[in-house]
Amino acid sequence: MDRAQLQYNVRTYGPWVLLILQVVGIFLLGSQWGQQFVFLTPVNLTIVAVLFYLASEPTKSEFFYFLPALMGWLIELAGTNTGFPFGEYTYSGILGPGLFSTPFMIGILWWVLIRSAYDICGQFISSDFFKSIITGLAMVGLDILIEPVAIGLNFWQWATPEVPLENYVAWFMCSAVFARVTAGGDTKNPLSYWIWGTMLLFFGALNFVY
Repeated sequence: MDRAQLQYNVRTYGPWVLLILQVVGIFLLGSQWGQQFVFLTPVNLTIVAVLFYLASEPTKSEFFYFLPALMGWLIELAGTNTGFPFGEYTYSGILGPGLFSTPFMIGILWWVLIRSAYDICGQFISSDFFKSIITGLAMVGLDILIEPVAIGLNFWQWATPEVPLENYVAWFMCSAVFARVTAGGDTKNPLSYWIWGTMLLFFGALNFVY
């Protein structure tokens, strides 16, 4: 199977794979046996990232296209080891292998979310500045849904009883800056809406559990 045929198949069936993955995840992780299935999280995220990559249009700059993954991982590296800029928190081993207590998967998640959010914004907004601002706001909104679920499933834990406000401020600022700095890697991807739709469904549903 050549790349064109593979891309066609991913664009055709990928949305259903994403939807099925997240719906199954809701039932598994939302059940009383949820802790027994959290080890599947890195597998889920890897499939999501691979589908997103395969469905993407070619980009003018692969360096800037993938740069959010490195930037996201580095800022999380700083966060987990210094407490800046998000506040003091620690990752468990659930998200898979990493370095200096920071899982590599978190960088991949930054990449998927920023690339897809920026792509969606680009369909309505022409200004790189405003696309970056909206991307930052979208990332904060999603993180508000992610935090209770991630804490409940022990993806990570905060040093304080409540998620610090600085976490959300930093998420907005970092996301907006990363989106703007890597705008040169922007490209269209028909799975962008599905990425965000299924993520919102997954974390929104599990917020009723955790």
